[in-house]
Order: sequence, then structure tokens, then C-alpha cells
Amino acid sequence: MNESLNIEHYMRLSYNIITEFVADSPFTSEPYYFGLIEELPDCHAFGNDMPSLLKELQRIKEQMIESRLANGEFIPEPGDLSLRRPSRVRVMLYGEISE
Repeated sequence: MNESLNIEHYMRLSYNIITEFVADSPFTSEPYYFGLIEELPDCHAFGNDMPSLLKELQRIKEQMIESRLANGEFIPEPGDLSLRRPSRVRVMLYGEISE
């Protein structure tokens, strides 16, 4: 691991953020926003609106990077999808499938 890379370095990088507006969910009666940072495993958040979602993603990203730095773990940079879960794991289907 390159010791010169610190939290400020990683927080300045432009990671890929995927967001989705969830209008109808079996888990809540209120619509919400869901987002994740594609290159950072387990870096996902929810928000009542887009600004609160992005603020929460930033907070989670900082905590995850601080933890990985403290433990000497690998931190992916933008474009590095080596730790990304396969898409079949990231998708949750609602309802029934009819043939």
C-alpha cells in the first residue's frame, strides 16, 4: 500500500455513483432515494431526497475509507471494479413472475 495516499486523496476522487428513486416499496409507504458507490463495496445509503442521499453517501464513503486505511486494506480507485458484486446479487425483484 502506498503510504502517501491518505483520506484527502481518496475523498477528492470522482467515484461512480448510482442512484435510484424508489416510489413504491413493500418495505415502506414513503418514497425514497437509494444510492451506491460502484467501486466501493458496502458503500450504499438511503435518503428522503437527492441532497440528503448524496450527503449520506459522502459520510459512508469517508468512514469506509478511514477504516480501510487504518486496517491497511486495499481501497479501489474510480474505474476499479475488482471488488464489485456481480449484478445478479445487486438486483432485488418484487412481485411474481408469470409464464
